[in-house]
Amino acid sequence: AVVSTQSTGALELNKVDAEKLGVKNVEFVLGDFCNMKPEWTNKFDYVMIFDCMHDLPHPAEAMKGLKGVLKDNGIVTMLDIDTSSDMVSQTKNPISAVLYNISLHHCMSVSLSSGGVGLGACWGVELAQKMLGEAGWKEEEVRVITKDIPNHAVYVMTKGNGLM
Repeated sequence: AVVSTQSTGALELNKVDAEKLGVKNVEFVLGDFCNMKPEWTNKFDYVMIFDCMHDLPHPAEAMKGLKGVLKDNGIVTMLDIDTSSDMVSQTKNPISAVLYNISLHHCMSVSLSSGGVGLGACWGVELAQKMLGEAGWKEEEVRVITKDIPNHAVYVMTKGNGLM
């Protein structure tokens, strides 16, 4: 397994945690989801992305790169915020004010400060699905699970034969 992050501080904390837990089969690599390393092509069986796709400067490139690093029938699990791309519809959710506040003051700022598109946490399931399609993920390769984890959507993507 490989943990990739753009933060050397987070990387070091993960190494310390792995040592404390006795985990020896993890390699920690400083990387960039938007610019996957060529040696990662078709290398991984499983990739997990936890609440960060909307923070990336160029999430469309990351979505394309994810498919490239997976082996055939490999799986990506992407957890993100469960919002609607339709702002009017989204504001009916009582937690919207908090989500838009966090999105504006953290998520969008992180992306924009790196020259990115600034999607933010409230980019919405609809836009995420559209972008996954544009990144080469076929409809039968993507399943979106909502309502199981409060305020989160889980995207399960399988490269190849689609989801069973």
